[in-house]
Amino acid sequence: MKITLKLFSGLMEYLPPAADGNTIEISAPDSATPHMLIDQYRLPRAEAQVVTVNGEFLPLEKRDRALQDGDVMSVWPSIQGG
Repeated sequence: MKITLKLFSGLMEYLPPAADGNTIEISAPDSATPHMLIDQYRLPRAEAQVVTVNGEFLPLEKRDRALQDGDVMSVWPSIQGG
C-alpha cells in the first residue's frame, strides 16, 4: 500500500534523499502502523511527539493501529519555546 509520510522540523533529517521537501510517498506492508514507520525511519519515539493520520491526532496508545492505503501520516517533534 502507499502511504505519504511527512516529517517536520528537526525530524526532516531522517527522510531519505528521495524526499520532496518534508514529504515522501512510501510503499508499506498492509499491516504497517504508525509505530512501525517511526521505527523504520529510525525516528526516536521520544521525539515523535505529535502524530496525525489524515489530520487526526493519534495519542500514543493508538499508534499501533493499522494504516490504510492512501493515508497521510505526519510527525512533529515536541515544540519548545523560550
